[in-house]
Amino acid sequence: MMLLHGALLPINIWRTAEMVRLTRRVTAAAAENDLSGVWLRPYMRSARMKAGRVLFRKGDAARHLYFLASGQIEFVEIGEMMEAGRLFGEIAFFAPDKQRTLTARCTMDSTVLRIDEATFQQLYFQNPAFGFEIVNLVAGRLLADRGRLERQLAAIRASESPAGA
Repeated sequence: MMLLHGALLPINIWRTAEMVRLTRRVTAAAAENDLSGVWLRPYMRSARMKAGRVLFRKGDAARHLYFLASGQIEFVEIGEMMEAGRLFGEIAFFAPDKQRTLTARCTMDSTVLRIDEATFQQLYFQNPAFGFEIVNLVAGRLLADRGRLERQLAAIRASESPAGA
């Protein structure tokens, strides 16, 4: 038993140091209000995408979280563009059905980094600071969606009201 623990000690020390580094990066990002995900890069894989390439479609199963390193992404159903330096695709990991809510398409040649769901979950459950930042990001996106829908509803109501009222 002592031999087993002795053999596992270096691995446990390395893993602890890795978690401490991640926690420091997350804490620094939170202090700077930087939700860009740069601190996740060591855990991500890079891919070059051509203009017009669809990363995922509405209703697809969520398998990756993405970070746009360069280029531009369009969320087709709402017509919004995302510039480089932002995380996206995280909401589907928290949805009960784990399905994408929008279609993401590259509008120009782009570099996209991705992290698979298993690694994401491991980081989320092992590191409370990381989990807290992701929950903040999801909440911010949901509040932005709510604001967008409220503005659309107000515009519809304004267009339906009589001109003299």
